[in-house]
Amino acid sequence: MLQPTIDWLAALNLLGVAQGVFLAIIFCTLTQGPILANRILGALLAATAFIVLEVFLGYTGYIRYVPALVNVEEPFGFLIGPLTFLYTLALTQAQFRFNWKKFGWHFLPFGLQALGRLPFYLQSSHYKLQDTAGSFHQPVHGWLPARKILWYPEYNFLVSTWLDVATFGSMLVYYVLSFYLIKRYTQQKKESLWSPKEPSLRWLTRTLLLFAVFLLLAIFFSFTSDDDLGDIYIATGCSVIYYTLTFYLISHLQQPVTLSDGQRKKYEKSSLDEEMTHDIKRKLTECMESGKLYLNNELTLPQLAERVRVSTHHLSRVINEQFGQNFADFVNQYRVEEIKRRLLDPQYAHLKIEEIAYQSGFSTKSTFGSAFKKFTGMTPSEYRKKATERIITEG
Repeated sequence: MLQPTIDWLAALNLLGVAQGVFLAIIFCTLTQGPILANRILGALLAATAFIVLEVFLGYTGYIRYVPALVNVEEPFGFLIGPLTFLYTLALTQAQFRFNWKKFGWHFLPFGLQALGRLPFYLQSSHYKLQDTAGSFHQPVHGWLPARKILWYPEYNFLVSTWLDVATFGSMLVYYVLSFYLIKRYTQQKKESLWSPKEPSLRWLTRTLLLFAVFLLLAIFFSFTSDDDLGDIYIATGCSVIYYTLTFYLISHLQQPVTLSDGQRKKYEKSSLDEEMTHDIKRKLTECMESGKLYLNNELTLPQLAERVRVSTHHLSRVINEQFGQNFADFVNQYRVEEIKRRLLDPQYAHLKIEEIAYQSGFSTKSTFGSAFKKFTGMTPSEYRKKATERIITEG
């Protein structure tokens, strides 16, 4: 039963698993650009890599050494659609934040399928291996019947054709929703769906196209092959996607350069053109003025870059060149303006100046005092006194 063997397809997929895991680690650990979106993409790649791994083990017979993994990949198919959709949301909505209360229900099919198949996973290793052997048309000797565990084997939920229908149906729905989000976003920007100006969106449309091709291949081979033999071709399609993504990364993405602020030479070889600079400046101003991100006293350059959906290198350049400031001064100036507004607002008249400063994003009294004096030329107390006198005079 399940004699291990490797052919060229198996070798291609083994390399694909390694490539998929490598890409997942890269995206999950990136500290540049849209961090949340990168981590969601990393999770998506990790899920597909696990599916390819289980198919590889079953196809080659090496599953005999890890019988606990038999059919464990089945629920993971229900992660691909939701993760693709969330990745799209993260790149098209600047204010997107993931929380389980709002988005957790998207993972309900994954949980239900895992729960439904739990009695199978609790079967003996021999039983699970003979199930895999039968799926890949390998001889089975000494058939061992299933043990009665909970509702199994009388009720065996979502297997074979019905599992394929449910999994591919889920993917199809989420892919359509993802393309709809991109289309709506590009229409608002008056840009082409297939050639948006933002590099992140171009990356997104190409990634979705790759996964759409994967879906078509998966559907074709699942419904035209006997049992699980077609899965190796689906896995091969995933492996090709990993190779394509790696090539795209190598040929399109640039590594950021880390040098001190104020050194204009660090930008001489940057790919940031005038149009991109204007777009980043616009989105940065929108995030600060409308989103009031400066109120977060723990705001960092990578966090701000994630919200603007640009690398920290490019964001730092725009702040330096377009606003003539470093990151700390750029954020603190917004905080000082917020304090000035509140000092003139009767609603905050009962608060101490330090309390207003903390509410406006400053974390320490000394930093607040220095920044306020730098941008106004006077202490907070002097400003409040003069502001009060002016209000009384004008009143």
